[in-house]
Amino acid sequence: MASPLIPSPADLAAELTELLRGGVTINGLRNCSSVLALPLARAKSASDDAHDLAVAAHTLITEAAIRADGGAAGAATRLLGLAPGTRGSLLKDRRRWAAEVLHVSVEHLRKDREPLLLEAVADELYGADSAFRLRQRHRIEPERSPEQSGLRVDWLAQHRSYRRVWTPLCGARNDLNILRRYLDADDVDEAAIADRLCSLSWYWAMFLIALTRFVQEQGGLWLLADAESEIAAADAIYKVQFYAPLGEADNSWLRTLLADTEHEELDGFSDRLVAAGERRQELMAAWVAWASQCDDEGDADDCTCSLHVWLRAAEQFIRLIDEDWYRVADYYRASEVDPSGVDVREL
Repeated sequence: MASPLIPSPADLAAELTELLRGGVTINGLRNCSSVLALPLARAKSASDDAHDLAVAAHTLITEAAIRADGGAAGAATRLLGLAPGTRGSLLKDRRRWAAEVLHVSVEHLRKDREPLLLEAVADELYGADSAFRLRQRHRIEPERSPEQSGLRVDWLAQHRSYRRVWTPLCGARNDLNILRRYLDADDVDEAAIADRLCSLSWYWAMFLIALTRFVQEQGGLWLLADAESEIAAADAIYKVQFYAPLGEADNSWLRTLLADTEHEELDGFSDRLVAAGERRQELMAAWVAWASQCDDEGDADDCTCSLHVWLRAAEQFIRLIDEDWYRVADYYRASEVDPSGVDVREL
C-alpha cells in the first residue's frame, strides 16, 4: 500500500494564511487537512476524531511559532493569536502588535514580513514532523541488536556511562532543593544546613569527577536517540557547570579532595571538608548565597537567576537521559514504565 502523502511546508504555510483572520484556534484547525495529516499530529492526538487532531495540531503550531520567534511572545505568536492575551483579538490588532515587536510599520509587516513569518512557522512545523518520521522509521525497521546499528553503539554500556553522571547530579539537585527549604524555614536548623551543605558538596564533587571520566573515556560524546536530544543534553550539562556558584579553582579542589578520600565516601569526605577550615567556610558561604538568591515568588520557569537556570538545566538533563533510555531500551526488553520517578520535593 502506498504511503500517505506528507504535506509540504508550502501546504502548511497556505493553511496558516487561511487561519490568519481569526487566528489559530482548535475550531479553525478542524478544517485544515494538511496540518491534520501530519504524522506527528496524529501521533500526538488522543484519537482520530477531528477535534482531538485539532487539539494536537494547535499544540504543535504553538510550539513551532515559539521556536520561530525564539520566545513565547514574539511576532509570529502574536500574529497568529497564540501569544498570551492575543486569543480572539482582531487581525488588525495582532498585526500592530507583531509590527511593534519587529519595529516596522503595519503596512511593511503585511506586505513583506507577514508571509515570511508564516513560512518560518510552517518550516518549524514541517521540521518537527520530519524529525518524528525519521525516529518512527527507525522504530519500525526490522529489529537488530545495538552492535549491528550504523554506529555500532552498545546502548546499554552507553547509558551506564551516562548514569554515572546522572546519579550524582540527581543527588546535588535533590540536596539543593532540601537545602533551600531549610534556609527558608522560620526556625533555622544550623546543624541540618551544615550536613546538607557537606552532602551537596560531595554530590557535586562526584558529578565533576564523573563528568571528567566521561570526557576521558567517552570523549564527552552524548549519543542519544536523535540529534536534537544530543544537543539538548550537551547544552544542559554546559549550563549546569556554567551557572553553578563555584569557580574552576573550587571545582578542582573538590575533585582533589574527593579523589584523596578513601573509597570516595561521604563520611571521609565530610571529615576532610571540615578540616579545611576557612576554605570550607568560603565554599559553604558560596552555596548558601547562591541557594538563597531567589525567593520563588514569581514563576520559577521564567526566572533568569543563575539558581533557577541551573535547576532547569539539571532537570532537563536528568529527564533527557531518563526518557532516552526508555526509547532505546526496546532493544533489551519491552517497557511502558513512566521514567518520571519520585519527586524529592514531594517526600
